[in-house]
Amino acid sequence: MTGIADVHSHILPGLDDGAPTGKVSVEMLRAASAQGIRRVIATPHYSFQFRNADPRRIRGLCRGLNRKAVKEEIPCRVYPGQEIMYSEKALELLGKGEILTMAGSRYILVEFDPSAPYSFIYMAIRKCATEGYLPIVAHVERYRSVHGPGKAQELISQGAYLQMNYQRIAGKWNDDTARWCRSMLKKEQIHFLGTDMHNMTSRTPEIARPLKWIERHLEAEYAEKILWKNAMKILADEKIL
Repeated sequence: MTGIADVHSHILPGLDDGAPTGKVSVEMLRAASAQGIRRVIATPHYSFQFRNADPRRIRGLCRGLNRKAVKEEIPCRVYPGQEIMYSEKALELLGKGEILTMAGSRYILVEFDPSAPYSFIYMAIRKCATEGYLPIVAHVERYRSVHGPGKAQELISQGAYLQMNYQRIAGKWNDDTARWCRSMLKKEQIHFLGTDMHNMTSRTPEIARPLKWIERHLEAEYAEKILWKNAMKILADEKIL
């Protein structure tokens, strides 16, 4: 395997609740690279709280971080994207090019309120797909309404791709969410993994423990897809079949 790709990160400085400074951004990228991460899609929030509707700024920050990576010999490249809180307004802004898809592809990283009812998430996925996007449900483990029997599979059938955060895989044996995450992975119903890194203190790009679990419990071919190959489909704007 060439490396690991991270499709969910808040590594760009000063845009949301992620990296506060450019120095921290470089520290995060260096820490991610040390664990084998070679591609990172930066996904600053577009939400009610963080209205990042300036694609030029996001792209510029990615270019700046990539220049620093080259200068400091960090073997990792950063691509522009966004984590989009779903709304009709967000879809309108996407259509106008005022908020970003993932690395310029048809893929979009979509999040919901953790308490969102399943019917709302289902209809949102259908709407995104109808508009021609390939919707990735961000940190799918957070939505209890999706944990019911057959719900995740139904979203996939409607065109959704599911992203899971690394940290939730390595939970304790009595952690219901960790058990659900592992079950979904063993069923090969997760398409992407992300660090969802925000800083170097409480939400770091730490993936060592989850990687050990993946190595022990998942087939190598599927592991390579969720760690690298599926993310390369995003960068190539190719649909995962």
